[in-house]
Amino acid sequence: MTKMYFKFALNVLTGLMLLSSVAHALTLQQAKQHGLIGEANNGYVASVQPTPSPSLRALIDSVNSKRQQGYLHISKKNNLSLDEVSSMAQEKAVKKTLPGQYFQTKTGDWVKK
Repeated sequence: MTKMYFKFALNVLTGLMLLSSVAHALTLQQAKQHGLIGEANNGYVASVQPTPSPSLRALIDSVNSKRQQGYLHISKKNNLSLDEVSSMAQEKAVKKTLPGQYFQTKTGDWVKK
């Protein structure tokens, strides 16, 4: 039951992440399409380049703040650690990464899908 609820909650969180950042949705997608932002190996997004611009940094921080809030909610509801939730979310995010966009491997390397 808990696993089924967790999967449902993770799907809801994914939808909420998309809806909650409507103002940034195009910017986030454009940044991903241009290879500036990718799905990091910790369940959050990160800059693919070592020194992101201030506006890119602001976008990353905004998206990650919303993700962290969602992860905390799910972890409390399901008696899981934040690391467990973010790890599962990262696996799901990599599967949903579109061709041509980046994700980070467990060793920290950026790979273009």
